[in-house]
Amino acid sequence: MKAKIIMLSALGVASFGLTQAANAGWEMDDCSNSPSGPAPCIEWSNGTDTYHFNGDGGHEDDWHGHPSGGDFVFQGNTVLNCPLTPELDCTLTLDGQVKKFEVDGQWHIGIRVNDSEVSGGLLCGAVDVGGFPWYLGPTNEHDVFDENSGISWPASLIGNFGNIDVTALTIPVATNTHIHDVTYDNVNTFSFDGNLYENGTEVDTGCSVVGDLQLLPSGTTLSIQ
Repeated sequence: MKAKIIMLSALGVASFGLTQAANAGWEMDDCSNSPSGPAPCIEWSNGTDTYHFNGDGGHEDDWHGHPSGGDFVFQGNTVLNCPLTPELDCTLTLDGQVKKFEVDGQWHIGIRVNDSEVSGGLLCGAVDVGGFPWYLGPTNEHDVFDENSGISWPASLIGNFGNIDVTALTIPVATNTHIHDVTYDNVNTFSFDGNLYENGTEVDTGCSVVGDLQLLPSGTTLSIQ
């Protein structure tokens, strides 16, 4: 994957193109003003404008990105530490979407990462991240991460992310792997703090990823209710 440059000025456009929200499957107002039901309600806000897709089961199994179109963008400082490479302190950007879906009467939250960029220090440009899309699965999933992956709702927003490939300084340090116990604070931040394990075998690659990624632009929130 070729690294792409994320232009924060473009993300910070005041209007955010919210007139396009209907096309993105979002509805105006917050979850408290939506039809209630057993399904989770997912809400985005920038402090002035608020959009949701509601808890009555509508939009089931539909992936949603930002209300203005495109993916949600999370960015933050992360440290990649692998046996064969120096410790790399870089900025990681992840682009992703969220959905709700039902399995045997139990509602689930699905999260997928569609793209990524690694930037920052001198050696960060030599880090290539791939294997997309990545999916969030439950903490007991160590093999299959696909369109049917997700975590039960209501529950803590914590799970394993796969299918992650990492090449650093031309060395394939992780191929078809997952990371354990990624958490979301249900406001704006994903936290990574663990090693990468091979899917299916649970072989520890010895590579760890530690860091917090926050929703852009600063001050926006994405919550599940």
